[in-house]
Amino acid sequence: MLDRINVIVVTWKLEVVYMRPNPKISIRRIVLMASIILSLLFGILTGTDDFMQRLPVYGDLNCRICHTSSDPSTGAAEMNPFGKDFQDNGNEWNMKLAEMDSDNDGHTNGIEIGDENGDGSPTTDKVRSNPGDAFDIPSSLDQKTWGVIKSLYNN
Repeated sequence: MLDRINVIVVTWKLEVVYMRPNPKISIRRIVLMASIILSLLFGILTGTDDFMQRLPVYGDLNCRICHTSSDPSTGAAEMNPFGKDFQDNGNEWNMKLAEMDSDNDGHTNGIEIGDENGDGSPTTDKVRSNPGDAFDIPSSLDQKTWGVIKSLYNN
């Protein structure tokens, strides 16, 4: 049994040497291919972060603000309705996108994100609801309003 394993290993090594007569070239090719793959992967991952930074607030939603998954593993992850509209709008947040209701829940993207006029200056530090999920609608009470209501009962 041991002799058979040794023969297989030797045969494999001979095939590798036969297929790659110049090891410097193959090492260069391997390094080049690894560099290309890492560059593409890095571009996909940083691209997503870059897109999120273009929104005035994305809060706890992170990837779900544009994707159907909270942890998309590839750049080809399925987009939700807001993500598609964001892409169609050149991956830019502006008044046009703020005035749209991507998920058709009766609330504009601007109200859901917290920047109603799309100028990039949010009126809240938290996303009110997901503009790409029709079942996630904003609460009618924000933190300031809730504070006023509490103060009425505490007096």
